[in-house]
Amino acid sequence: MNRSDLLDEALASTATSQSELSRRTGIPQGRISDYVNRRIEPSVTTFDKLMAALGMTAQVSLIPAGMERTKLRSWMLHRLIDVKTRNGLDDADWELMRRNIDRLRPVTFGQLFDQCLNRWSGVVDRRDMRELHRILVDVSQDGITMREVSPMSGLLTEGERLGVLSQLRRVTP
Repeated sequence: MNRSDLLDEALASTATSQSELSRRTGIPQGRISDYVNRRIEPSVTTFDKLMAALGMTAQVSLIPAGMERTKLRSWMLHRLIDVKTRNGLDDADWELMRRNIDRLRPVTFGQLFDQCLNRWSGVVDRRDMRELHRILVDVSQDGITMREVSPMSGLLTEGERLGVLSQLRRVTP
């Protein structure tokens, strides 16, 4: 859960309006709306100020995602793609993803996977790096499902792919 999600939850649980929180903190209501609607995420300092005004604090716990081996393998491969693409993608990479989506459509069955391919198409059409990176490393069921019909084939070299698989053998029995 990110800070925007936690703020939204805290507002609901304390029955506090955005306007009231704005009055308490001096942060413009429009900015609070941007946080709650996930257009931007509050900084840690701002988040702490908002939580204090609601009489709350947030605690973070680190819990392993506990993915089964095939899902962990997919996540590790996509995590490497995430690292490799942090500085952006060139036109050829976006075109490769588009061709991969087109190649997957006739061999992918089910409404859920069709929806995933449509979402992938939107990411590629918009060249939405933020959403791309979120999907690549998301350990939630949504991220796992999206990666099941991933258009990332060809973005890793064979050596990179084998390196990840070698790592996987070391971390799983």
